[in-house]
Amino acid sequence: MNKLNESQQWIEAEQKRSQLRSQRSQQFKLNLIYFARWVGSGWRGWLFYLGSFGIYIFLGFALGLNFPSAIACPNTKSYCYLLRLDKETVVIPSDYIKQKSPKKFSNE
Repeated sequence: MNKLNESQQWIEAEQKRSQLRSQRSQQFKLNLIYFARWVGSGWRGWLFYLGSFGIYIFLGFALGLNFPSAIACPNTKSYCYLLRLDKETVVIPSDYIKQKSPKKFSNE
């Protein structure tokens, strides 16, 4: 008789858990739909999408600058140079040309 009561209580507890899971799932779906409507409506939607687009563009630009092993930047004040994490691998063309250009000798 005791085992029957325990199994019956266990079955009732499982049914309650199942019901709670179902309620949570339904509430999550409703919250997700509400959030999607809120994001997709009016200025909030535009700002959300534009903000996301700006973040992804910035991340792509930053990763594009930092992923290559060497990159050429026009000068040390450009964003290309400032956003580079490893500045030792940056080549500044004007400095490179000054270092490597052959010196002209005059015959006078």
